[in-house]
Amino acid sequence: SYIDPSTKIFGALGHEIIDSNTSEIVEIKSGTIFKNYITGIEKSVTGTAGSKNAKFYYNTKYGVILKNTNVGIYGKYDASLPNKEPMKVAKTNEVKIGDAYISTVIEGQKINNFNIEITKIDETAKIKNITFTIKDEELLAKTGGVVQGMSGSPIIQNDKIVGAVTHVIVDNPTTGYGLFITTMLKEGEK
Repeated sequence: SYIDPSTKIFGALGHEIIDSNTSEIVEIKSGTIFKNYITGIEKSVTGTAGSKNAKFYYNTKYGVILKNTNVGIYGKYDASLPNKEPMKVAKTNEVKIGDAYISTVIEGQKINNFNIEITKIDETAKIKNITFTIKDEELLAKTGGVVQGMSGSPIIQNDKIVGAVTHVIVDNPTTGYGLFITTMLKEGEK
């Protein structure tokens, strides 16, 4: 979702990693983030979340995971920073209902921007602050909507990062939830 260029702290997912057998949050003692390559998409359909399929390059490490929280995973980025201009961060009250986009990878390693519409903002929610609908026909054709593996994809509005994708609404996978980026930044600095 983000890398702070001054501290190299990163935040990803926007939600916790859960043990599929116990449904409990996984305690992180150590972890690593790796290079990956999206090899395909299983489309979302009403009632079932799709997913990204990926090949992982375990010899290309980008950083270490230090904690797993209900608002994401956090750690230190060890690799060279991407050659990108840092984004401005939107304050919570700057997030508005209306047009925005998400940045995500649906093939290979190419990051693309896809149009969404923010339809609801809940400043009091702990994790589902932003409700959005995917409007991008290309993304809908390839994914059917929000899929597993999009978690953490940045939500951008008015040239500022406002949040990160966190959940699909399974009954209508063209819609999803996001978490305010300010919540992730605060957790990353703890």
